[in-house]
Amino acid sequence: ALITGASRGIGRGIALCLAGEGADIVVNYNSRRPDADETARQIAALGRRALVIQADAGDPEAQARMFEQAVAHFGHIDIAVANAKYEKIGSVVDLPWEDVVATWAVCQMGVYRTCQLAAQQMLRQGAAGRPGGKIIIIGSVQVDMTPAETAPYSMAKAAINCLGRILALELAPHHINVNV
Repeated sequence: ALITGASRGIGRGIALCLAGEGADIVVNYNSRRPDADETARQIAALGRRALVIQADAGDPEAQARMFEQAVAHFGHIDIAVANAKYEKIGSVVDLPWEDVVATWAVCQMGVYRTCQLAAQQMLRQGAAGRPGGKIIIIGSVQVDMTPAETAPYSMAKAAINCLGRILALELAPHHINVNV
């Protein structure tokens, strides 16, 4: 299982849960290597293997390298979890444009790229006799709550809800399950 943003918080919880169910884990992190190493240590304590990879979820080329490293190490990816988060808070009127774009780079475009790379890998695996897979997109209640000063993040989460529905339709014939 490859999990973006797995060094702490929800990502770490997902990593440990999947490891507890028998999965080896790709622990992705952006800037907190000690946290990623701690997640890997906890995975190892559960008897599973962990590969720690630094990659900015908002950088499409870094993500491609991460997937290449993961497949080179484990041979396949059966589960991908798009979990990484970045958010700058501020009013629509005042939030600097670069903060909006940085939030979308991770929370919308980064999720798209994670799902795209995972789907491409799972389709290759299916062609080689290992069909199926799971892609999980971590959504947010902020899509429905829409608190003030969260427009870029809330918009990104609404967009990935749509992405999840479309991807589920496209990948169902290949036995690849997609959920938000």
